[in-house]
Amino acid sequence: MKTTKSVSLFAAALMIAAGSVQSQAASTTQDFNMLITTSEGVGAFNSSLSGTNVQTFDDLIGVNKNVVWKGVGTFDQLNVIKANVYGGAPNATSPLGTNYAVEGLGVVKQSTLTLDQPSSYFGLYWSAGDAANQLKFYKGGQLVADFTTANLMSMLPKSYFGNPITTGPNAGKNTGEPYGFINFFGDANTTWDQIVFTNNGTSGFEADNYTSRVEGWSPVEDGKLPGTPVMAVQSIDGKQTVSKVSSVTIAKDNSLVVNVVNSKTGVASMLSFAPAAPAAPAPPMSVMAAFASVIALKGLKRRKSKS
Repeated sequence: MKTTKSVSLFAAALMIAAGSVQSQAASTTQDFNMLITTSEGVGAFNSSLSGTNVQTFDDLIGVNKNVVWKGVGTFDQLNVIKANVYGGAPNATSPLGTNYAVEGLGVVKQSTLTLDQPSSYFGLYWSAGDAANQLKFYKGGQLVADFTTANLMSMLPKSYFGNPITTGPNAGKNTGEPYGFINFFGDANTTWDQIVFTNNGTSGFEADNYTSRVEGWSPVEDGKLPGTPVMAVQSIDGKQTVSKVSSVTIAKDNSLVVNVVNSKTGVASMLSFAPAAPAAPAPPMSVMAAFASVIALKGLKRRKSKS
């Protein structure tokens, strides 16, 4: 009877392990959901979300390779220039603007940030948005979301157009392009491990104050959703649907009820967005097999001790 029980436990553990692998194999569909907001309105240069890590680029200049963002990740390459009419967030000591990162301008066309940990929040001060700017999020090589000025920055009200710096020669200039701090939130099942910044044209993708946090936004931990919701993005196996947000309410279970309008079809619908830290992945086969072996070994030892 002891032998039968130990074998049964072993078989059960293997069945659990096999079931886990089968469910992972069956779940090949990659379904990602993101909610994008502006932060604190016109003239905001930082996120109001707490517990973040901010890269200001203030200590960098020129082309830099393998730049480590301590506690966050590594850039393969960066081109950092001084503030001008197209970019550079101000601070208390530099009200006219600070150094900022730029892709394009015939120098560095693309920069890739590889994260130390998969994350569900990112933000940046995206300035002078133009048609050649492209921002992509990836998870394990799979596209999570793809943003351009056309599908994101163009949704900002006209009050966001023009450099929002309030003093100096660049104040209010370049009124044909949008400037704003943008927040990107993944839902409970959405993370990314790489962010790619690209400009393949002769212009620049100007941005500053990159902001990262591993955990996604949670109304329980963080309170009010930072900024004003602008758009929602759903990506299923790389096919992306972009919708403009018309309203957001928090349900009793702390999920978000998001009313949206499809950007292409104009059809209105309602989405449910679960804001929480990413869920832990299912245990791999190796872990489950090891667990099963331990159970079997313990059963065998008990049987021998009784004989």
